[in-house]
Amino acid sequence: MSVAIVVLVLCAGVCVGLTGIGGVAVVPGLSVLADMPLTRAVPASTLAFLFTGLIATWRFRTVRRATTAAPGAAPPARHPLLALQVAALLGAALGALSLPWVSGTGMHLALAALSLGSGLQSLLGRAVPEDAAPRATPGMLAGIGLAVGIGSAWSGTGGPILLLPALVWLSTPTRAAIAMAQAVQLPIALAATAVNAWAGQLDWRLGTTLGAVLVAGWLVGDRLAARMPILLLRRLLGGLLVLLGLWYAFHTLT
Repeated sequence: MSVAIVVLVLCAGVCVGLTGIGGVAVVPGLSVLADMPLTRAVPASTLAFLFTGLIATWRFRTVRRATTAAPGAAPPARHPLLALQVAALLGAALGALSLPWVSGTGMHLALAALSLGSGLQSLLGRAVPEDAAPRATPGMLAGIGLAVGIGSAWSGTGGPILLLPALVWLSTPTRAAIAMAQAVQLPIALAATAVNAWAGQLDWRLGTTLGAVLVAGWLVGDRLAARMPILLLRRLLGGLLVLLGLWYAFHTLT
């Protein structure tokens, strides 16, 4: 890989670690900077995000165990992340099977509206205290995960861009929303990678190399997010959602 691609993928990893969003830049970067066909770039990128999904899932569960083990902590909800991930895995499979009957234009316009609305809510709405109890139950997360998995397969996105708006609308604390959005990459990337490997379209060497660079960036972004004031992190997330919404709308309508 060229230095330019390494820098781009590293920056994407930092953005994913900070806000959960950033992976959308990897495939266009490979296409423009390396003149790589999408049939090679998309499967390799999907494999790469399998690695960030794994480390984000491990991080989420580690932090959750430490939090719930604290003196006086409330009992944790039953497997909230597991419900989300299993449903997202099923949804990704269903989405892949139903993809031929989906309108790409309508899907991307809906994604643009969802991103814009949730981004504006994050920027202009009242901040949710980080110690607030999550409003989403495991059953609700399973339903959201199913929809996110289907929508991700339909739109070609990795999961966070669809999950974050839903969590924002449910007034999920910012750090918890970002952590769950990062972890939902795992089942979606797993489903897509299995399909790509079965079809013989997967460049394992490129995908694992991209994954290593993404994980390095993710670790930097995660560390920065932990030190960043929550209000600034919330505004950064909202701003990125608005920008992505505008980008999807412009790209779809032009």
